[in-house]
Amino acid sequence: MPIDPKTLVFFDAIREGSLQKVKSVLRGKNMSLNTRDMNSANCPTALIVACETDNPEIVKLLLTAKKARFIDVNQEDKAGRRPIWIAAWKGSYEIADLLLNTRGAECDVNFIDKESGTSPLYRAILSNSAETAHMLIQAKADVNMRRMGAGLKAETPLIKAVQMDNKKIVEHLINALCKIQQRTEDGFNALHFAVAYRRFDIAEYLLQNEIKIHAKSNNGITAMTVAIEHHNAAMTKLLIEYGYKMDKRYAWKETPLSQAINLHSEECAMTLIQQGCELKKKRGHSYFYMAVDEKLLRLAKFMAAVNPQFLQEDWVKTRKWPVSIYHRPDIIHWLDQETDKVRSLRQLCRGRIFRQLGKYPPNKLKKLDLPDDIANYVTYRSHVKDEFFQQKSLDVVGDCPIDCPAICARKYCPPIEFSSSSESDSSIDDDEISPTQQNNQQHQHKHQHEKGEECAEKCCDYCS
Repeated sequence: MPIDPKTLVFFDAIREGSLQKVKSVLRGKNMSLNTRDMNSANCPTALIVACETDNPEIVKLLLTAKKARFIDVNQEDKAGRRPIWIAAWKGSYEIADLLLNTRGAECDVNFIDKESGTSPLYRAILSNSAETAHMLIQAKADVNMRRMGAGLKAETPLIKAVQMDNKKIVEHLINALCKIQQRTEDGFNALHFAVAYRRFDIAEYLLQNEIKIHAKSNNGITAMTVAIEHHNAAMTKLLIEYGYKMDKRYAWKETPLSQAINLHSEECAMTLIQQGCELKKKRGHSYFYMAVDEKLLRLAKFMAAVNPQFLQEDWVKTRKWPVSIYHRPDIIHWLDQETDKVRSLRQLCRGRIFRQLGKYPPNKLKKLDLPDDIANYVTYRSHVKDEFFQQKSLDVVGDCPIDCPAICARKYCPPIEFSSSSESDSSIDDDEISPTQQNNQQHQHKHQHEKGEECAEKCCDYCS
């Protein structure tokens, strides 16, 4: 079917941004504002083309012309895109304002784009346009409408705003009473993502607005699990300050301190101890034994300073060292030295006061109005340093969510990943191993390596 030359001129004028040419064509009697460009693969309307070229003046002209009462602002092209969605995609606040607030436009803000599975609000969040998102929310956009499509994990607008590191959009969504507790298909809520992506300001804002701090994913993962997994002491401290129960066991019966030791998240472990987590275990090896076994000497020194009784445990007095430290004479020497060392009354009193304070010793000591040097001494600031709590943002390189920003060229943000709970050491953490079994294991490892064999479990220093 032949295309009207006048139509070709009309669309060329819109793409060129020539306001005068567009006005000239519109003066013609037979030109409809809903006509489509049949030369384009998606057959867009004039309004869609004007939005694609990001030209507010032509959009305004089309919406306010004498024939504007006949224009349909909700028409789609073949790809399923509408003018308001394109304005959100471009992050064009001015065009969105025209489409939403021009009299008689009646723009639908809650449709789903067929190609991307996003609503205009979700698209504005992906474009990081807080102003456009706010305008759509004011136009009664559904603040809980998820992205549609297979394999997308059903991320909510709030979760996507967290990924995009846009606190303003997060504030707009929460002020519009979005469902802050909503989760993805894997059971992660917005706080999980804020912790994983190191969005410190957003995480605190979510906590201030009473997001569930102990919310679990489908696999029992909490926000604290994420913080420790990512070796993020600053986020660990933030969660504790907002009331996370430090001694609450995960679904797989591991405590946060056990997890931190098993994953060598040493600064997180020291943060938990400084904030007053429980240091006694009902069964299995002590936390001190675990720290030594994992060769976390800095943590072991801190624990011995807080509770010198750790150095009087049977395995220390009888010199039955964990197999892992046999190639670490420095650790063995330190244990020997500290066992025979006589501590001053000042050191013993410090440990007793610290333990007596229970939960949150640093906060309680602030109320006593002590001199800074004494307060720092009692809270072990020489061990737990301020550098632990620097709020470092994500790096520019690498894979999300650990080392790259969410604002990148990826079409979809990858999911948060964690170590499988079944692979953690928690399964053997609570099982008592007798000294005889330890000695047998030690001799077996040594015999294997003398023969040039490798341990099947790769569990000792010979295997490193």
